[in-house]
Amino acid sequence: MTSLESDAASCCGAGFTIPSIITSDDKAQLAGLYTYSKIHADVLADGKWRERKEDDHTQIFKLEGAHILEDRWQAGLSIPFQERTRSGVVSNQSKGFGDVTAQIGYEYLPDWNYNPYRPKGIGYLSLIAPTGRSINESTDGTGIDSRGRGFWGIGLGTVLTKNWRRWDANSNFEVHQSFNKKVKNKRVHGILKPGRGGSFALGSGFNWKSFRLGGLINWVYEDPIDVDGTPASSGQLQRYTNGTVILSYLMENNSTASVSYTDQTVFGSPSNTSLNKSITVFFQQRWQR
Repeated sequence: MTSLESDAASCCGAGFTIPSIITSDDKAQLAGLYTYSKIHADVLADGKWRERKEDDHTQIFKLEGAHILEDRWQAGLSIPFQERTRSGVVSNQSKGFGDVTAQIGYEYLPDWNYNPYRPKGIGYLSLIAPTGRSINESTDGTGIDSRGRGFWGIGLGTVLTKNWRRWDANSNFEVHQSFNKKVKNKRVHGILKPGRGGSFALGSGFNWKSFRLGGLINWVYEDPIDVDGTPASSGQLQRYTNGTVILSYLMENNSTASVSYTDQTVFGSPSNTSLNKSITVFFQQRWQR
């Protein structure tokens, strides 16, 4: 690959990091999200940063929901649609669906007796469908039409939550395996070989009346993507960290509205990625059991 934009990973991550999981006592939930993100800098595999001069922004519209199946079992689905616009010498625009993710969850650690120390635990199995194109399948070589990882994948994770009066805490840990894919285009003819990846998130919040102010740090890692074919090449691992601040408002009809700001330039030691700053507006409706 000859350009920095090609070396850097796609802007939208792996799709595994945020599961569509019910962590409350509700029977169903449905949410709509809108995210506006702008690339601030590109980071090479050796850790060197290059600040973006041209505008490169993405808008993501996402619909996600989950429903209790039986007692402690649940199923979830996340469907993203993405529009990306870049200005400058290589100006272009692309839009389409990102990777669709489905989950099956099981509440293995219920909090029936409201233990002051033990959290609620939900384990989940994720399946990601490559409805978004990978960066190696980019038609113009710049990656602007890459809208996800672009591989079939399966993941395993757990969500832990706990409340103490006005305070709450949560964590999410997941690991996943992506599977090989045959590609034939102007740039690559062969087999793409991804690997494993994972993420670990820690968050907490303070609740006051109908408002909640929270924060979240999410570390993300992906193995290199090797190419077995023409031209053969060895990839570079991808690493970045999301730092997020969230303000939420709980309505009387069991709905929640929130706005959040995420910055990938503050924490961690990023490598082989594009770093974004983004704002998300979120609305969720829940139905009680």
